[in-house]
Amino acid sequence: MPAKAGEIRMEKKGPTGGGTVFNELLAMYEEPLFLKVIIGTNLIALFSFLAMSVPLTLLAYWNPQWVRPYRIQSREPHYGRLIRGSLIHLGRNFAVAFLLSVLSWPLLRLTGIHDGPLPAWYVIVAQVVAFAIIDDFLFYWAHRWLHEIPFLYKAVHSIHHQVTTPIAITGNYMHVVEFLIISTLVFVGPILFGAHVITIWIWVVVRQWEAASQHSGISVPWTPTHMIPLYDGPAYHDFHHSKFYGNYSSLFSYTDTLFKTKSKKYDEYRRTKDRGTTTIEDPFQKINH
Repeated sequence: MPAKAGEIRMEKKGPTGGGTVFNELLAMYEEPLFLKVIIGTNLIALFSFLAMSVPLTLLAYWNPQWVRPYRIQSREPHYGRLIRGSLIHLGRNFAVAFLLSVLSWPLLRLTGIHDGPLPAWYVIVAQVVAFAIIDDFLFYWAHRWLHEIPFLYKAVHSIHHQVTTPIAITGNYMHVVEFLIISTLVFVGPILFGAHVITIWIWVVVRQWEAASQHSGISVPWTPTHMIPLYDGPAYHDFHHSKFYGNYSSLFSYTDTLFKTKSKKYDEYRRTKDRGTTTIEDPFQKINH
Protein backbone atom coordinates (compact mmCIF):
# COMPACT_ATOMS: atom_id res chain seq x y z
CA MET A 1 0.00 0.00 0.00
CA PRO A 2 1.46 3.42 -0.90
CA ALA A 3 2.50 5.58 2.02
CA LYS A 4 0.17 8.42 2.95
CA ALA A 5 1.36 11.99 2.83
CA GLY A 6 3.73 12.71 5.71
CA GLU A 7 4.13 9.00 6.52
CA ILE A 8 7.48 7.27 6.25
CA ARG A 9 7.42 3.52 5.64
CA MET A 10 10.29 1.71 7.46
CA GLU A 11 11.07 -1.76 6.14
CA LYS A 12 14.42 -3.49 6.42
CA LYS A 13 15.17 -5.30 3.20
CA GLY A 14 17.24 -8.48 3.26
CA PRO A 15 19.62 -9.69 0.59
CA THR A 16 16.70 -11.21 -1.32
CA GLY A 17 14.81 -7.93 -1.30
CA GLY A 18 12.40 -8.78 1.50
CA GLY A 19 12.08 -10.08 5.01
CA THR A 20 13.19 -8.65 8.33
CA VAL A 21 16.54 -8.65 10.09
CA PHE A 22 15.08 -11.11 12.57
CA ASN A 23 14.16 -13.56 9.85
CA GLU A 24 17.62 -13.29 8.35
CA LEU A 25 19.17 -13.94 11.76
CA LEU A 26 16.86 -16.89 12.32
CA ALA A 27 17.86 -18.33 8.96
CA MET A 28 21.49 -18.38 10.09
CA TYR A 29 20.56 -20.72 12.94
CA GLU A 30 18.69 -23.01 10.57
CA GLU A 31 21.81 -23.68 8.52
CA PRO A 32 23.11 -27.28 8.69
CA LEU A 33 26.59 -25.90 9.42
CA PHE A 34 25.29 -24.34 12.65
CA LEU A 35 24.12 -27.73 13.88
CA LYS A 36 27.49 -29.28 13.06
CA VAL A 37 29.85 -26.55 14.26
CA ILE A 38 28.00 -25.35 17.36
CA ILE A 39 25.71 -28.16 18.51
CA GLY A 40 27.89 -31.02 17.28
CA THR A 41 31.19 -29.60 18.55
CA ASN A 42 29.80 -28.81 22.00
CA LEU A 43 28.32 -32.30 22.37
CA ILE A 44 31.53 -33.96 21.18
CA ALA A 45 33.60 -31.83 23.56
CA LEU A 46 31.43 -32.75 26.55
CA PHE A 47 30.99 -36.45 25.92
CA SER A 48 34.54 -37.11 24.72
CA PHE A 49 35.88 -35.54 27.91
CA LEU A 50 33.57 -37.67 30.05
CA ALA A 51 34.37 -40.79 28.01
CA MET A 52 38.07 -40.36 28.73
CA SER A 53 38.10 -38.77 32.17
CA VAL A 54 35.60 -41.04 33.93
CA PRO A 55 37.48 -44.33 33.25
CA LEU A 56 40.80 -42.72 34.23
CA THR A 57 39.25 -41.32 37.40
CA LEU A 58 37.80 -44.72 38.31
CA LEU A 59 41.17 -46.33 37.60
CA ALA A 60 42.87 -43.94 40.01
CA TYR A 61 40.16 -44.52 42.62
CA TRP A 62 40.26 -48.32 42.40
CA ASN A 63 44.07 -48.18 42.29
CA PRO A 64 44.75 -51.78 41.18
CA GLN A 65 48.14 -53.27 41.91
CA TRP A 66 49.48 -52.84 38.37
CA VAL A 67 48.68 -49.09 38.38
CA ARG A 68 50.47 -48.23 41.64
CA PRO A 69 54.01 -48.04 40.22
CA TYR A 70 52.76 -45.46 37.72
CA ARG A 71 50.99 -43.15 40.18
CA ILE A 72 52.68 -39.75 39.98
CA GLN A 73 51.99 -38.63 43.53
CA SER A 74 51.95 -40.73 46.65
CA ARG A 75 49.34 -38.64 48.45
CA GLU A 76 45.74 -39.65 47.89
CA PRO A 77 43.37 -37.22 46.16
CA HIS A 78 40.22 -36.08 47.96
CA TYR A 79 38.02 -38.03 45.57
CA GLY A 80 34.61 -37.01 46.89
CA ARG A 81 35.34 -33.29 46.94
CA LEU A 82 37.15 -33.30 43.61
CA ILE A 83 34.51 -35.33 41.75
CA ARG A 84 31.60 -33.27 43.11
CA GLY A 85 33.38 -30.00 42.39
CA SER A 86 34.42 -31.12 38.92
CA LEU A 87 30.90 -32.09 37.92
CA ILE A 88 29.52 -28.77 39.18
CA HIS A 89 32.15 -26.77 37.31
CA LEU A 90 31.79 -28.96 34.23
CA GLY A 91 28.03 -28.51 34.00
CA ARG A 92 28.10 -24.77 34.58
CA ASN A 93 31.06 -24.08 32.32
CA PHE A 94 29.72 -26.10 29.40
CA ALA A 95 26.31 -24.44 29.73
CA VAL A 96 27.82 -20.94 29.61
CA ALA A 97 30.21 -21.87 26.77
CA PHE A 98 27.34 -23.40 24.79
CA LEU A 99 25.21 -20.27 25.16
CA LEU A 100 28.05 -17.97 24.13
CA SER A 101 28.98 -20.17 21.17
CA VAL A 102 25.37 -20.00 19.96
CA LEU A 103 25.43 -16.21 20.24
CA SER A 104 28.76 -16.07 18.39
CA TRP A 105 27.48 -18.01 15.38
CA PRO A 106 26.68 -14.96 13.18
CA LEU A 107 30.39 -14.05 13.40
CA LEU A 108 31.80 -17.58 13.39
CA ARG A 109 29.95 -18.46 10.18
CA LEU A 110 31.88 -15.69 8.41
CA THR A 111 35.14 -17.60 8.90
CA GLY A 112 36.41 -20.30 6.56
CA ILE A 113 35.11 -23.17 8.71
CA HIS A 114 33.08 -25.43 6.41
CA ASP A 115 31.44 -28.81 5.84
CA GLY A 116 32.41 -29.23 2.19
CA PRO A 117 34.45 -32.10 0.74
CA LEU A 118 36.57 -33.80 3.39
CA PRO A 119 40.31 -33.07 3.05
CA ALA A 120 42.84 -35.86 2.51
CA TRP A 121 43.84 -37.72 5.68
CA TYR A 122 47.35 -36.23 5.68
CA VAL A 123 45.89 -32.72 5.49
CA ILE A 124 43.71 -33.50 8.51
CA VAL A 125 46.70 -34.87 10.45
CA ALA A 126 48.87 -31.87 9.52
CA GLN A 127 46.16 -29.43 10.55
CA VAL A 128 45.53 -31.14 13.89
CA VAL A 129 49.27 -31.01 14.63
CA ALA A 130 49.28 -27.32 13.68
CA PHE A 131 46.26 -26.70 15.92
CA ALA A 132 48.07 -28.38 18.83
CA ILE A 133 51.18 -26.23 18.35
CA ILE A 134 49.16 -23.01 18.07
CA ASP A 135 46.96 -23.89 21.03
CA ASP A 136 49.90 -24.89 23.22
CA PHE A 137 51.75 -21.63 22.52
CA LEU A 138 48.68 -19.50 23.26
CA PHE A 139 47.80 -21.60 26.30
CA TYR A 140 51.30 -21.10 27.69
CA TRP A 141 50.92 -17.32 27.71
CA ALA A 142 47.34 -17.34 28.96
CA HIS A 143 48.29 -19.75 31.74
CA ARG A 144 51.39 -17.77 32.66
CA TRP A 145 49.44 -14.49 32.84
CA LEU A 146 46.81 -16.17 35.00
CA HIS A 147 49.65 -16.82 37.45
CA GLU A 148 51.63 -13.60 37.13
CA ILE A 149 48.76 -11.09 37.23
CA PRO A 150 47.67 -11.17 40.90
CA PHE A 151 44.04 -10.23 40.27
CA LEU A 152 43.60 -12.94 37.64
CA TYR A 153 45.18 -15.57 39.84
CA LYS A 154 43.11 -14.67 42.89
CA ALA A 155 39.80 -14.20 41.09
CA VAL A 156 40.09 -16.86 38.39
CA HIS A 157 42.97 -19.34 38.30
CA SER A 158 43.10 -20.08 42.03
CA ILE A 159 39.96 -22.20 41.53
CA HIS A 160 41.90 -24.66 39.38
CA HIS A 161 44.73 -24.73 41.90
CA GLN A 162 42.41 -25.95 44.62
CA VAL A 163 43.41 -29.23 42.97
CA THR A 164 46.88 -30.17 44.23
CA THR A 165 46.62 -33.90 43.52
CA PRO A 166 44.83 -34.11 40.17
CA ILE A 167 42.56 -36.84 38.86
CA ALA A 168 41.31 -36.93 35.28
CA ILE A 169 37.88 -35.43 35.95
CA THR A 170 39.55 -32.29 37.34
CA GLY A 171 40.71 -31.35 33.85
CA ASN A 172 37.71 -29.01 33.72
CA TYR A 173 37.71 -27.99 37.39
CA MET A 174 38.08 -24.26 36.79
CA HIS A 175 36.47 -20.83 36.88
CA VAL A 176 34.11 -20.16 34.00
CA VAL A 177 36.30 -17.29 32.75
CA GLU A 178 39.30 -19.62 32.48
CA PHE A 179 37.14 -22.21 30.73
CA LEU A 180 36.01 -19.64 28.17
CA ILE A 181 39.59 -18.50 27.55
CA ILE A 182 40.76 -22.08 26.94
CA SER A 183 37.73 -22.87 24.76
CA THR A 184 38.37 -19.79 22.64
CA LEU A 185 42.05 -20.68 22.16
CA VAL A 186 41.05 -24.14 20.94
CA PHE A 187 39.22 -22.51 18.00
CA VAL A 188 42.04 -20.18 16.93
CA GLY A 189 43.77 -22.82 14.79
CA PRO A 190 40.61 -24.00 13.02
CA ILE A 191 39.62 -20.40 12.25
CA LEU A 192 43.06 -19.53 10.88
CA PHE A 193 43.09 -22.62 8.65
CA GLY A 194 39.43 -22.50 7.64
CA ALA A 195 39.12 -26.08 8.82
CA HIS A 196 36.56 -28.72 7.88
CA VAL A 197 34.12 -29.44 10.70
CA ILE A 198 35.27 -33.08 10.88
CA THR A 199 38.85 -31.88 11.39
CA ILE A 200 37.59 -29.66 14.21
CA TRP A 201 35.83 -32.60 15.85
CA ILE A 202 39.01 -34.69 15.70
CA TRP A 203 41.01 -31.81 17.18
CA VAL A 204 38.48 -31.31 19.99
CA VAL A 205 38.70 -35.01 20.92
CA VAL A 206 42.51 -34.76 20.97
CA ARG A 207 42.31 -31.65 23.17
CA GLN A 208 39.91 -33.34 25.58
CA TRP A 209 42.19 -36.38 25.76
CA GLU A 210 44.98 -33.97 26.67
CA ALA A 211 42.89 -32.36 29.43
CA ALA A 212 41.95 -35.74 30.91
CA SER A 213 45.32 -37.45 30.61
CA GLN A 214 47.36 -34.49 31.87
CA HIS A 215 45.27 -34.49 35.06
CA SER A 216 45.01 -38.27 35.44
CA GLY A 217 47.71 -38.61 38.10
CA ILE A 218 48.99 -41.68 36.26
CA SER A 219 51.99 -41.80 33.91
CA VAL A 220 52.36 -45.09 32.05
CA PRO A 221 55.70 -45.18 30.16
CA TRP A 222 54.64 -47.60 27.44
CA THR A 223 51.81 -45.51 25.94
CA PRO A 224 52.33 -44.29 22.34
CA THR A 225 51.96 -40.67 23.49
CA HIS A 226 55.48 -40.79 24.90
CA MET A 227 56.70 -40.93 21.30
CA ILE A 228 55.44 -37.36 20.75
CA PRO A 229 58.45 -34.99 20.53
CA LEU A 230 58.78 -32.52 23.44
CA TYR A 231 55.91 -34.23 25.30
CA ASP A 232 56.75 -35.05 28.92
CA GLY A 233 53.51 -36.77 29.87
CA PRO A 234 51.13 -36.16 32.77
CA ALA A 235 53.94 -35.72 35.33
CA TYR A 236 54.88 -32.40 33.73
CA HIS A 237 51.54 -30.73 34.46
CA ASP A 238 51.06 -32.68 37.69
CA PHE A 239 54.29 -31.11 38.94
CA HIS A 240 52.78 -27.69 38.21
CA HIS A 241 49.72 -28.51 40.32
CA SER A 242 51.91 -29.64 43.19
CA LYS A 243 54.31 -26.69 43.10
CA PHE A 244 52.11 -23.90 41.62
CA TYR A 245 54.98 -22.36 39.63
CA GLY A 246 56.56 -23.10 36.27
CA ASN A 247 55.67 -25.80 33.73
CA TYR A 248 52.98 -23.58 32.23
CA SER A 249 52.69 -25.31 28.86
CA SER A 250 49.86 -27.71 28.21
CA LEU A 251 51.31 -30.29 25.84
CA PHE A 252 54.83 -29.46 24.67
CA SER A 253 57.60 -28.39 27.02
CA TYR A 254 59.57 -26.21 24.58
CA THR A 255 57.75 -23.00 25.56
CA ASP A 256 58.81 -23.34 29.19
CA THR A 257 62.36 -24.11 28.08
CA LEU A 258 62.42 -21.20 25.62
CA PHE A 259 61.03 -18.66 28.08
CA LYS A 260 62.88 -20.09 31.09
CA THR A 261 59.85 -21.06 33.15
CA LYS A 262 60.46 -24.79 33.39
CA SER A 263 60.80 -25.79 37.03
CA LYS A 264 64.41 -26.68 37.84
CA LYS A 265 63.11 -29.10 40.42
CA TYR A 266 61.22 -30.90 37.68
CA ASP A 267 64.45 -31.32 35.72
CA GLU A 268 66.05 -32.74 38.87
CA TYR A 269 63.16 -35.15 39.20
CA ARG A 270 63.54 -36.25 35.58
CA ARG A 271 67.27 -36.84 35.96
CA THR A 272 66.88 -38.92 39.10
CA LYS A 273 63.94 -40.78 37.60
CA ASP A 274 65.97 -41.61 34.48
CA ARG A 275 68.73 -43.01 36.71
CA GLY A 276 66.16 -45.13 38.48
CA THR A 277 66.81 -43.53 41.87
CA THR A 278 63.49 -41.73 42.29
CA THR A 279 60.68 -43.39 44.19
CA ILE A 280 57.06 -42.48 43.69
CA GLU A 281 57.22 -40.24 46.78
CA ASP A 282 60.22 -38.22 45.62
CA PRO A 283 58.97 -35.94 42.84
CA PHE A 284 56.25 -34.22 44.81
CA GLN A 285 56.81 -34.96 48.47
CA LYS A 286 60.57 -34.70 48.91
CA ILE A 287 61.46 -32.19 46.20
CA ASN A 288 60.32 -28.71 47.19
CA HIS A 289 60.27 -25.83 44.76
